[in-house]
Amino acid sequence: MSFSNRQSAPIATPRLAPLAGLLIATLLLSAGPARAQATLKPDGQWRHLLTAGLNLNSGNTRSESLTLDSDSVRARDHDKWSANAQVFHSRNAGNTTAERARLTTQYNGDLSTQVFAFVQGAGLVDRPANIGRRLSASTGLGLHLMKRDREFWDAWAGLSLARQRYVRATLVDGQLRQGFNDAGLVLAQESSLRLSQSTSWKQKLVLLPSARDSKRMRSDFDTQLTVAISERLNLSTGLSLRHTSHPAPGLKRLDAAFVTGLSLRID
Repeated sequence: MSFSNRQSAPIATPRLAPLAGLLIATLLLSAGPARAQATLKPDGQWRHLLTAGLNLNSGNTRSESLTLDSDSVRARDHDKWSANAQVFHSRNAGNTTAERARLTTQYNGDLSTQVFAFVQGAGLVDRPANIGRRLSASTGLGLHLMKRDREFWDAWAGLSLARQRYVRATLVDGQLRQGFNDAGLVLAQESSLRLSQSTSWKQKLVLLPSARDSKRMRSDFDTQLTVAISERLNLSTGLSLRHTSHPAPGLKRLDAAFVTGLSLRID
């Protein structure tokens, strides 16, 4: 089952967006589930987790939504390479309400037992949100807050560059533009924990304040709980929040998606 909300009321003015993003993440982190991840084992082998969620309604309400998620990780004692791809499509009464595809990959290399350097690349297409294409790259330093067998908690900060192309020209800095380039910071934290032998929990928060405009910021928060049904099959439920302080005209600041589905673990 999935739910997307492009018509929710704004949760903060642009000036309060950073505080609102942190508040939302803190509340969810203390009470919610987290996004699934492939098995974390430092043996240098690639491991994958494939998740699919489908929701169909007919009769008085006609809607359908599909979510596909792929999570891959290769871990060793001194580094980790991870990749995530997600596709989300939703229609209501014959109209497309969500059409988003996202790909993110990140490499972490340890400089010491606690400090690591990272490089990340990401791509996003979200046409209903007026994003024809967004490409970004970031790099910086991070800290292992916790690192043990199949569990971790990391925090990192660095610099980010982004190039965005709009579906429809929109006003940016008082000018009608088809796209623009931006530079800023990336502030993030991520954890993956095992709550029991059959239950795992993951969450990730990313804040992207702009260096050009202190009032402009994007934030992403993902959280999901995964319960093992068998050695390879899992039941997962999760929540994704996307917030932007400067949405395109006619769009709201906050997008939310709640997804339940089945996950296949490939080790």
